[in-house]
Amino acid sequence: MIHKFSLIEKILLSNDIIPHPFADASSSVGLGFALGSAVKLKIADQLTMDLKDVGAIARAANVSEVGAELILDCLDALGYVRRQGRQYAFTKRGHKDLSPDSPRNFRHFILFCNYLYKGYLELDVTIRAGKRVHSSMLEEMTDHEWELFSRAMIDISRTNVKEVAGKVPVPKSATRMLDLGGSHGLYSIELCKRHPQLKATVVDLPPVKKYTDECVAANQAGAKVSFLAADFMKDELPAGNDLILAFNIIHGLNPAENEALAQKVHKALKPGGLYVILDQIKGIGGGSQLSKATTSYMALNLLHQAGGKTYAKAEVDAFTKKAGFSSTTLKKLNAPGFGVIVCTK
Repeated sequence: MIHKFSLIEKILLSNDIIPHPFADASSSVGLGFALGSAVKLKIADQLTMDLKDVGAIARAANVSEVGAELILDCLDALGYVRRQGRQYAFTKRGHKDLSPDSPRNFRHFILFCNYLYKGYLELDVTIRAGKRVHSSMLEEMTDHEWELFSRAMIDISRTNVKEVAGKVPVPKSATRMLDLGGSHGLYSIELCKRHPQLKATVVDLPPVKKYTDECVAANQAGAKVSFLAADFMKDELPAGNDLILAFNIIHGLNPAENEALAQKVHKALKPGGLYVILDQIKGIGGGSQLSKATTSYMALNLLHQAGGKTYAKAEVDAFTKKAGFSSTTLKKLNAPGFGVIVCTK
């Protein structure tokens, strides 16, 4: 993301002398594709913190030298690499986010975003209809696309798993938790670490089981976290739970589906049990443009990809209270536009 501007640029941008569509409709889109190509074509794989000639980078990646240079110049503009003549090296940010050697890289998330881009050629069809015309994206995904999706979700969760776990008020008496659409299970794993009496079941579709198993094994959480292959929208939920998580779930559902899910969750909870929702929440950031951009873009993305949208807290209150929940509490997260809503039965 371009975030450094000269004083003159700030003045020109603030007065619209530099037209904002120049960045919004042009360079931002192109730079996003360039970032994806840097990972997909393994150009980023050839970089280190030491300067390397563009010719050597191109040969090692098996791409043209002119193409490599153009991609690397885009990464330079974004702050991921530094250039000296015709040599390039990672910046600290570039190494952290793009290097395959970085344990906290964002490579799968970048590749998943590039996968989503191709669907936007048909965005006009969705907008005219006011709904996704084709079947849900999840119903059309190949094994490779499931891997991109699952590993992208792992990339995202690593950035906030400890913060989120700190926002979930797990009662001392709680022993059973469901994690709806929990995919990798990292939030359940962290909550079980913090609350030794707790055991969790990740409820998700069969294609993601391998990623749950991988994360459970890596964290030695097999005694605490299990996987149930099911469609939580179609199948009955196990009863008698103290907590039920729905993290990044409600934005993929329309209002009627969210109302139906809230009713199923209410039925599956013990009295006093908690329905904990993590999502992008409209209006949570006040006047923040970054928060508005996050919730607005995700609303558009989810309508187009799955038929959902983002919701304001008042909308969440409406379908949870209709389902029988007595109270809701909103907790903001550091990420702009994101929040946790705790609903009490």
